[in-house]
Amino acid sequence: MDALIESQILALWEAGRDRHPIDRGLQALAMAMPGAALQELAARPVGWRTLALLRLRRDTFGQRLAACADCPACGSAMEFDVDLAALLDAVSEPPDDSVFEAHGASWRLPSSRDQALAAHAADGAEALIILLRACRQGGADDTALPQGAALDDIEARMEALDPAANIELSLSCVDCAHEWALALDADACLWEDITACARALLLDVHRLARAYGWTEGQVLALGPGRRAAYLDLADREPAP
Repeated sequence: MDALIESQILALWEAGRDRHPIDRGLQALAMAMPGAALQELAARPVGWRTLALLRLRRDTFGQRLAACADCPACGSAMEFDVDLAALLDAVSEPPDDSVFEAHGASWRLPSSRDQALAAHAADGAEALIILLRACRQGGADDTALPQGAALDDIEARMEALDPAANIELSLSCVDCAHEWALALDADACLWEDITACARALLLDVHRLARAYGWTEGQVLALGPGRRAAYLDLADREPAP
């Protein structure tokens, strides 16, 4: 996997503004993994996409992830950092062969494609039905799905095989000491950084285009160090 370069970040930001978060993440991975087909990436387990996105975020923007959350008990705003390198070391990859037998059927782990289909469900109950039907191997769509303890067992097996599909951060409020778990959204984390970086790049292009008449390609070709030097010169003595 390659880190994203500035031209790719701008392209992803432009193309992804009206896309679903899952699609944004998959498009970013496809760009960072030349030769990998988008459909192939979408068929991998959800946890694989999560870990791949966190690696891409680390390689492109650094291993320190600044985050914030409001305490659900007292409402206090909290700021904290996530060490992506340590997190990636602590969470295991889902197996290549994710099919298992349980309660009279074969099951596989949910994929990004399944998750995208379930995202259009009217509620959580319908989303779960969509995922279960997609993950059950063989059998007709009208075959009764597991309920109660059997459903809980299947969900537990899936979570054990793919813990990265639902990464939770343990937080404690510094004001009221309330403790809670916060789900880590890898798609959103990467997209927020892509958006911030793209807007900063557009501002650099705008300022240098006004000062020197350069095109976007010429500005991006300068590299961050030389671009910053020219921006400093333009601020001090704008070119005619």
